[in-house]
Amino acid sequence: MTQLYSTFPQTFHTEFENLFQWAQTQEIIHIGTPGRIEERLRGADTFFYHRFYDANGNQIEKYIGGPAGSPDGDLARKNAMERISSAEMIVQNVKNFRKLGFAVIEAKAGATLAALHNHELFSKGLTLIGSHAYGAILNRLGVMAPNYLTEDIDTVRSNPLNLATTPQINLLEILKTSGLPFLKTKTNLKPGDKSETYKLAGKEKLLVDLLVNGPKVGAPIFVPELEAYAQSVPHLNYLVNGRLESIILSKHYAIPVYTPNPAQFAVHKLFSATSRVNQSAKSDKDILQAATVICAVEDKYPGDIEDALNAFPPSGMRLMLKGAERAMPFVQSHSEQHGDDFRRAIDRLS
Repeated sequence: MTQLYSTFPQTFHTEFENLFQWAQTQEIIHIGTPGRIEERLRGADTFFYHRFYDANGNQIEKYIGGPAGSPDGDLARKNAMERISSAEMIVQNVKNFRKLGFAVIEAKAGATLAALHNHELFSKGLTLIGSHAYGAILNRLGVMAPNYLTEDIDTVRSNPLNLATTPQINLLEILKTSGLPFLKTKTNLKPGDKSETYKLAGKEKLLVDLLVNGPKVGAPIFVPELEAYAQSVPHLNYLVNGRLESIILSKHYAIPVYTPNPAQFAVHKLFSATSRVNQSAKSDKDILQAATVICAVEDKYPGDIEDALNAFPPSGMRLMLKGAERAMPFVQSHSEQHGDDFRRAIDRLS
């Protein structure tokens, strides 16, 4: 038998859940290193500044307040110290979780997600999917499995986002608040296509894609509240229906996000694996991720996978079941019981 994952000891998972609960209380995430407070003498008075490195590695200095000894100045310094202490606590926690085997993403991807959080995109309806969501789902399920290193960020907008920003700030401007030099470019999926992606300048590999539900893969759909053209993907409404609160761990951040329900995530992976064209490596990755989550969900929530299979849209059922057959050997190899249960669920739909 080949084990797809191992389970974290309960004490580790409890520590992670404590961080998860704390992370949900964050309203604005400071983007960059925790930094330190420095004092500057101006005339006879001392003023306070926050010195840190931003997401692009540039040293930044921001005014905090002053003068020292005044109620406003001392309160500003106290608040800044509390923010720095919280940031340092997160850095240490993430370092510890990384050593234990929890999924942790790269720093620039973390800064990008923090920028989306700071503009309330996740709380207003944006959902994180893809391999970053896979890592977050594993963490919440309390299991450790091989992670697929990717810097791509895939997000789904299922319904119009009720954003409070006036005048409207577009997606490119939001991404740039991370401190990273994002550019908007065409996907070039087809000649003359309007669909867009967001990338960093130069040789950086980080990409951000905005996706929406639609029957035609890659078709451009305009999202007015973000002034962006998204790419359509079939059955994304199924994927994000019943989405759950989660967190993404990065070097300096614990970022509140929303990810799909684990069972629906796994079942949609079965579909997406078989609907890919000329992308065998990504298809194989989808199948293995799906099998891993299927088994982990069955360990904790028996029956959820069958419910998710039954709820999959009829128009995509044939391709989804084809993916399920590809995942079957991995599920069976990890657990004969889960394999038998998965086989019965598949057969009932075939």
